[in-house]
Parts: sequence; structure tokens; C-alpha cells
Amino acid sequence: MHEIITEFFNKTIAVLPTIIVRGIIVIILFSLWPKLVSVIITSYKKALRKRNVDPLLESFTSSMLKTLMYVILVFLIIGIAGVKATSLLTVLGTAGLAVGLALQGSLSNLAGGLLILFFKPFTKGEYIVASSGVEGTVDKIQILYTILTTTDNRVIIVPNSQLANNAITNVSRNPIRRLDMVFSVSYDTPTEKVKEILNRIANAHPSVLKDKPFNIRMSVQNASSLDFICRVWVNKEDYWTTKFDFNEIVKAEFDANNIEIPYQKIDIYRK
Repeated sequence: MHEIITEFFNKTIAVLPTIIVRGIIVIILFSLWPKLVSVIITSYKKALRKRNVDPLLESFTSSMLKTLMYVILVFLIIGIAGVKATSLLTVLGTAGLAVGLALQGSLSNLAGGLLILFFKPFTKGEYIVASSGVEGTVDKIQILYTILTTTDNRVIIVPNSQLANNAITNVSRNPIRRLDMVFSVSYDTPTEKVKEILNRIANAHPSVLKDKPFNIRMSVQNASSLDFICRVWVNKEDYWTTKFDFNEIVKAEFDANNIEIPYQKIDIYRK
């Protein structure tokens, strides 16, 4: 027993320097690798920006490069630990099927990101609405997810596969948009008077594009109101401001011309 303990102690003493050296190398790698990755990613981004590469392609490939760098770190550490490459490949090959099944969603997101970059249904800075109801301004696309920023500055992280495989409404792709509004008046209001007021407001508003035709017509005769549709064209950046302006100006003009804006009424009969 004494001989066995002595032999074990001697072997441990013999390999201890190697273990210490390898441990030190691993610690150095862990401390320096993030800085190295940061330098490489920063240099890569600068090179792409000099060539005016699509910002979404920049964020996607940067994310992929960062992931690749950390995969390399894992293999380096495994090599330093003394695991043979052939043994590692055998283990990876055996576990490949299970890993593939576990990463189906991630692989689908990766493929979705590639499809988005290839077909470009949206680019950085555009406002999109997904069929799932998610909407926001595109900030960046990463290896698995697309990041959107909402109008109230929330961050939404959407899997790439959802955006690649479902309908997307790109709100800001075209430079101009049609603004559709509906205004209701009471039944005793002359039709031509309402049309004249709405046309006057449209012609006077500076954001309304005058080279595009207005469409101001009665659209529906509701149970308690006449509904007029007002369609004008504006630059995309003026859409919401113009909409709010019309609501305020139309209310003021209707009041000034004694035009009643109907509201829901209930008649109660008592026997």
C-alpha cells in the first residue's frame, strides 16, 4: 500500500508542472480572449463601413464572427487540456444527431437570417409590422435574432425564422404614404359643405402633397351619422403629424361652421 501511495505521489509531482502551466495558459486565454475578440470585431466593422456594406449584413456577420471566435476558444482549451482531436471528433460525431435535434430552432433562425440578408425585405432603420403583431424600427440582425426598437423605446428581440417565414409589412420602404381618415357628421349636414371644408383643409396643409389627387367622398351612411373618407398623400416622415393636425383642424372647422359631430345616443321609452 505504501508503495502504491508513493508511486501515485511521484506521478502527481511529475505532471504537476504541466498541469500548472496549462492552467496558467487557460487563465490567460480567458482573460485576453474577450479583448482580442473585441479588437477583431471592431476592425472588421470599420472595414465593412469603409465599403458601405449594408448595416444589417454588418451586424449579422459580426455576430457570426464573434460566435466563431468563441468556438475556437473552446477547441483551444480542449487541446490545452490534452484531449486528442480524434477522440473529440468521435464524441462530436456520436452526439451530432442529438445536438442537431436540440438545435433545430437555432438552425432555423440562422437560415432565416441568411434569407433576410439575401432578399432584403427590410433594412436597418425601417419600420416593420410582423404578422404576429410585433412591430418596431429595425436596429440590427444577429446570427439568431433580429432586434427591433418600438416607438416608446422598448427593445423587441424576434427570432429570424419568424420574420423570414411570415408576412412582413414594411411601413417605411416607400418615400410617400397615403393618409386615410374618416370624419362623421350628422344627417342634417349638407354633403357639399363637408366636402368643401375638408378640401380646403387639405389644400391649406403644408405637408399634404398637392401633386397627388385628394379623395374626399361620403363613404357610409351609418345608423346615426354620415361618414366621409378623406385620403391625402404625404411624405412618410410627415404621416403622424399630418394625421394629428387634421383631427384638430377638422374639429375646429366643424365647430366654427355649426356642423355636429354625432356621438352615440340611446332613446329610452317608458310605458
